[in-house]
Amino acid sequence: MNDFDIVSMLPMLLGALVLFIVLLIILSKVLVNVGAREIAIKERRYFGAKMPPGRVVATEGEVGIQADVLKPGLHLIRYPFERVERKVPLIEIGADELGVVEAIDGEPMPPGKIFAPDRAQNAHNNFQDPIAFIKQGGVKGIQLRTLPPGLWPIHPYLFRVSVAKTTVIPQGKVGVVMAADGAPLDPGRLLGKAIAGHLSFQNAELFASTGGQRGPQVDILTPGTYRILTQSVAFDSSQEVKPGLFAVRLFDATVINENQIGLVEALDGSPLNPGDYVAESVAGHDNFQDGHEFIDGKGQRGPQKDILLPGTYYVNPQLFKVIPESAKEVKPGEVAVIVSNTGKDPSEEIRRQMAAKVRERMEREEKEQAAESAALLDQLDDKRTAEEIKHDLLSGDPADRRLDEGAHEAYVVPQGYRGIQETVVGPGRYYVNTLAISPIIIPTTNLTVEWTSGEVANTFNPFEVISKDGFTMQLEVRVVFRVKPEDAPFMVAKIGGIDRLIQNVMHPLIDSIFRNQASESSAMAYLQNRHEEQERAEARVRAHLLKYHVDVVNVLICHIHLPEELMKTQTEKILAEQRQNMYNAQREAEEKRIQLERTRAHADNQKDLMAATVGVEIAGKRAEQRKSEGEGEAHYISQTGKAEAEKVRLMGEAQGVAYHEQVNALGAQGVALVEVLKVIGEKGVRITPDIMASGGSGDSGAGGGIGTLLLLNLFRNQMNLPATNGEKVTGR
Repeated sequence: MNDFDIVSMLPMLLGALVLFIVLLIILSKVLVNVGAREIAIKERRYFGAKMPPGRVVATEGEVGIQADVLKPGLHLIRYPFERVERKVPLIEIGADELGVVEAIDGEPMPPGKIFAPDRAQNAHNNFQDPIAFIKQGGVKGIQLRTLPPGLWPIHPYLFRVSVAKTTVIPQGKVGVVMAADGAPLDPGRLLGKAIAGHLSFQNAELFASTGGQRGPQVDILTPGTYRILTQSVAFDSSQEVKPGLFAVRLFDATVINENQIGLVEALDGSPLNPGDYVAESVAGHDNFQDGHEFIDGKGQRGPQKDILLPGTYYVNPQLFKVIPESAKEVKPGEVAVIVSNTGKDPSEEIRRQMAAKVRERMEREEKEQAAESAALLDQLDDKRTAEEIKHDLLSGDPADRRLDEGAHEAYVVPQGYRGIQETVVGPGRYYVNTLAISPIIIPTTNLTVEWTSGEVANTFNPFEVISKDGFTMQLEVRVVFRVKPEDAPFMVAKIGGIDRLIQNVMHPLIDSIFRNQASESSAMAYLQNRHEEQERAEARVRAHLLKYHVDVVNVLICHIHLPEELMKTQTEKILAEQRQNMYNAQREAEEKRIQLERTRAHADNQKDLMAATVGVEIAGKRAEQRKSEGEGEAHYISQTGKAEAEKVRLMGEAQGVAYHEQVNALGAQGVALVEVLKVIGEKGVRITPDIMASGGSGDSGAGGGIGTLLLLNLFRNQMNLPATNGEKVTGR
């Protein structure tokens, strides 16, 4: 039973299994599961219309690869009429990338176009709706619309996607854009006109649809990151390179350093006005960084009046050429005469007014200078009066008159007119456009021009002049002059500058003055009257150069070289005169020296002479004194002698009487002893004997002993013998 049941049910089980397998197969064909990062491509194989010729994908039930795709999820298809041809991964665009889409199917490309216009606009939802792209007239070819970063279900049979890197403009760089497609450039223009709203070329659709022109663009890219339709590489393994609508080239930003300016020349724009050298200023171009404003503001091509000051600028190098140049500096002691290349053309009336103004001032100054020079020359010139000299100075030479008739000062104009500006610029540093104005530096301090054989700046060879007596002289001359600041514009208008003044005016003029002046005097007279000749030359030079708006400070004759033979003769003459003068001087000197010596000797002996004179007088007085004293002394002696004689006589007589009486009383020896003792007492003579002498006995012993003692003492004193106390001398 059981076996029968199993065997009888086996066909049913096999049928059910087959049916299940068939159902699975059918379900696998009907139900399609699409992963999260892929899409499925459908194909219709039966029962449908045939695709039009040239079409790649089918729409509206046409047989072939279907335009619509199956996006991630579970889908039911009409199997077996449709099937999943294949599954492809989603297109992934990175953060620093953009997707460039090329349509394989669609309307044909318009003639002359390289990139397809986006006629479907937003209907295809960034190429995610292929049917809308086809039905809305999408054009075959590389599309102007790009894909931003993200995952995109793009039909691989209808669109090919390539990847382009974002455009990065680093700091200090500027991006110049070249468009490969668009309208042709306007006639005479070098750059494509600016298009509003293209978001720095990131909206290629707007650029192309609003008249963007092919070629280099007037707009530029400043530092930053941009999603621009540039060259791309195919997303698939072929790595095919696709052209982009735009190509970006990097250029260095324009840097103007300190103490510099940037002169700008526009390479495109409206034509320059006839007769203008520099284009007029245009507002709003932001230091030439906004080429769109420059072009729309009717900016003119050519040198620009506006300049760039020190800084960094993002300027389109294909629109503007920037030339760095040093700032102009006017040093102390200088002024800058400004020649303007811009401004209104001065009318004839303006020119006449300026010429009349200058002429009036010049006539006044010339009269004052002529009067001063004439007064000086009148002192040096005996032949002409001051009025005649003044007339000659004011009349001038024909060359000066012709120059005055030219009225070159008429080129000096007020501010705002083209030409030499009446107002000068003082010392300082200036950022000026040397294309619009030309500064001419004029020193206002004293300048020197020399005619000498030395190696000095602003020098010429010495003047070779011929004197009245036919000798050739060589003159070394120095002229010191200056240009007043208020006269500088008129000097420039008349001459052109200091170098031209020296070369074309001062050198020939002063040469002529010294030649003419030297021919009026002999060589030796010219040498001897050097100071007067110098003053005469200075007065004439001053009067002539005043017409050129030059103030002469002084004219100096530094050296006069006479011919050698003349100098030799003159030297010998002078030497002879000098010798004669020397001899005369020596003779006078010797005579004076003799007189001096005599005076000096007299002066040196004056003391002795006075002493002798006084001595003579003193001697005379002393003689008289001594004579008087002698007479007085003689009289005194005579009288005293007589008195003394009388006294002595009387004393002698008295003493004689006394001695006589003493002898009679004491005897002769007794009187002698008394006298000796008297002397010993008066003179303080020692009586203690140093030597004891003793003699024999007898009556005469006493007297002999004393006498002997006195003789011994006298002998000792004569011989200088020392006295010995207690010495005893014994005699027999």
